[in-house]
Amino acid sequence: MAAALKNEATTVTATESVTTVLAFPGCPAAAITRSFTPSVAERLELDRLRWLALRSLIAPKPDLERACFLLSGDPDVSLSRFSIAFFRGLSDKARREMVFYRPGAKAVSDDEIWLLRLAAAWRAGDESGARALIAWRVQPDAQRWLRFLSAGMVRMLDTGTDFITTG
Repeated sequence: MAAALKNEATTVTATESVTTVLAFPGCPAAAITRSFTPSVAERLELDRLRWLALRSLIAPKPDLERACFLLSGDPDVSLSRFSIAFFRGLSDKARREMVFYRPGAKAVSDDEIWLLRLAAAWRAGDESGARALIAWRVQPDAQRWLRFLSAGMVRMLDTGTDFITTG
């Protein structure tokens, strides 16, 4: 599966007992990841998104196009249905493997930062920004569907339905 939840990586060296390993040592965006410190609200939203990503791993894999048609025709769609379709679609159609850490992890991956920025773009009504963020991470044939799913997922996150607790 392309999208996998990963734990914070640690390694034992001869000189130090435990050293944190950067998740993306060869990536130029690694400096952005190291300098990003989420606010309390962003950390709560990130943990919620991590739980949704985790739950999507155990759900059956939907046909992306069919799922979008069904979700667009149903006025009472839950956050759970949007998030499962989004994260499963993202796992299949991302340009590379997406990395989401377990809920509660202190480290933040660049994919999680991307997801927070995508949610912020939808909330701000910045459709062109959301379109660019999707284009950066998603294969062209699925960008339309994942824009629809991400917008719906963020809308459902903001309504407070299907709230997931971490305790």
